[in-house]
Amino acid sequence: MNMRAVIAGSVAAIAISMAGGAVAGAEPFVAANGPTVQNPADFLVGDTVYFNAGYANCSIHPNGDVGCDISPGIATLFGVPINNVAIDLPFLPAHPTFGLTGPLGRAGSRPFDPGPSVDGYDYGGVITYGGATCSAGGRGAVQCSSKGHTFNFGWSGTNLS
Repeated sequence: MNMRAVIAGSVAAIAISMAGGAVAGAEPFVAANGPTVQNPADFLVGDTVYFNAGYANCSIHPNGDVGCDISPGIATLFGVPINNVAIDLPFLPAHPTFGLTGPLGRAGSRPFDPGPSVDGYDYGGVITYGGATCSAGGRGAVQCSSKGHTFNFGWSGTNLS
């Protein structure tokens, strides 16, 4: 067997495993002090958690459906402005609904981000309900994961998986 082929195959296997690990490890970032864990009971309206994350009104349903209505001009997907994103079916990745299912959040919902911690840095907040987890605050990003899918939007762009 040619030594170059063995080395090339090994390098390719390592590269593939590293790329796969980055996708599979889509966990919210938690700083050393960590975000403030929110109590879902404080955000319940009926059986649904509603929260405001600055420029987004979001909801988490008891079945793990999660979605956010986003202020205009914040999120784009492939250059197309979007005003909402949802995870509602396990076989679909996170996706915009383009308003076809109505509002996903509620205007006037309780703010999610507790603000700066004692060290002066805003680590944001995190909430888990119905099998879904959302984090927000800090650098102006919102990230939610549920049913094996994730979305995030904010200063660094919009990502759906």
